Amino acid sequence: MCGRPRPSHWSSPVKITRALSMSLLAVAALLPFAAPAVATAMGNKPAACEDRTPHEIRMVKVAPGVELEVVDWGGNGRVMVLLTGLGDNAHVYDEFAYQFTDDFHVIGITRRGFLPSSQPRYGYDVPTRVADDIAVLDALRIRKAVFVGHSLAGSELSALASRHRARVDKLVYLDAADLSERFSPTRREPPGAQSLFTEAELASLQAFQAASARYTALREPDPSVCLNVAFDAQGAIVDSTSPQRVSDRLLAGVAGSANPPTNWARIQVPRLGIFAPYTLADRQAWYWYLSRAEQAAFDKAWPEIARWFRRTVAKFAKGNEANTHTLPGAPHYVYINNEAEVVRWMRAFLGIPPRS
Repeated sequence: MCGRPRPSHWSSPVKITRALSMSLLAVAALLPFAAPAVATAMGNKPAACEDRTPHEIRMVKVAPGVELEVVDWGGNGRVMVLLTGLGDNAHVYDEFAYQFTDDFHVIGITRRGFLPSSQPRYGYDVPTRVADDIAVLDALRIRKAVFVGHSLAGSELSALASRHRARVDKLVYLDAADLSERFSPTRREPPGAQSLFTEAELASLQAFQAASARYTALREPDPSVCLNVAFDAQGAIVDSTSPQRVSDRLLAGVAGSANPPTNWARIQVPRLGIFAPYTLADRQAWYWYLSRAEQAAFDKAWPEIARWFRRTVAKFAKGNEANTHTLPGAPHYVYINNEAEVVRWMRAFLGIPPRS
């Protein structure tokens, strides 16, 4: 759910699995687009796709046949590792990372399955993702790091602390809830934004970014988006650069059957949580553009999902209230939409003095 339908005249669709992490926590996980069966190569990218962020990029081998992109934004001192949500690459942090380079050496990892990292058919469970992160640390000769994760990375953060305590300094959960109990066959899912993303919204990078901001309260850096999608000769978005199986397996990997609920009492690493709890008043950005029938269906399903989120945040906060902050009704990408609050709380937690 929460996917984007193909325009009705497109036949033999190719699913585009470029995912918004908000859809994972809100009501679903993927944003499938659809496109003509014949899509052009990724070479026709708009000029806005050019990445001029001052960073270094290297590929690190973490397993046979698997390399991960590591983005290095520089800085000095302790190491901070940024982990992404579902569907994102590390360039989603191209602006946020510089909030911490005054006191940290900041790097980000694009997990397997999302370009330019490798896209193997295996390894999307939490233990393998954690092993990938540790392999990056080993390759870069990093003894210990602060790990910061968004959305889907929540289970990854907890597993890092449980299995590799000596390698973890502190943890920061950016609306990275424990998803083990999120999806239930008996829990109704509300309508997503799929009916809103039409051919017009995919006509160009600019049109897509405007629609994304309008319907999902998200405007990622252009270069980050461009790594996730392919364009035709006219600059329209026509395909995803990630196979459907990648997101499917990542979601299966965080489900309770494969990923038991986190026992927070056993997480001995200092942790900060910044969450955007769902509210009955705010719902989601796309709600206000749905048809009346879709809004009615949303209203029936939303309260139970909101209750799940409140319970989940309460479990995280138990015994850790001072390091649990909430932004009720805020968009899921808290580090983009609520950057000022997030940075203030993170810098206090990490012991960084205010910038002069």
